[in-house]
Amino acid sequence: MSAERRGNPFGWILLGFVVGVLATFGAILFLTAGMSGYDDGPEMRSAADDAASAAMATPSSTAQTPHQVDRVEVPVEPAPPPATASPDRATPPIDAQMADDAAAAGMTSRATPN
Repeated sequence: MSAERRGNPFGWILLGFVVGVLATFGAILFLTAGMSGYDDGPEMRSAADDAASAAMATPSSTAQTPHQVDRVEVPVEPAPPPATASPDRATPPIDAQMADDAAAAGMTSRATPN
């Protein structure tokens, strides 16, 4: 009575996945059938749409015409020279706690003297 076949269930899993995907697509198509936007049904307009159409249809009485603007020359101050470090000023000394913290964080440099 062991005629039942016990094999790899991969085929059933694949079939279930394909059927699920097709059922999902069918449900989406069924639920969005009337929302295509290409039919000639009534147009949904808001108050903002009506106001924009009315503003575009009537000519504006306060329309501005371009006019000539007088140019004003502004004196330009020369840029200050770039700041350079003076050679007599050395780097500040590093205290022991700062050196320990830097070493613990892996921020050591081989170029620093010991």
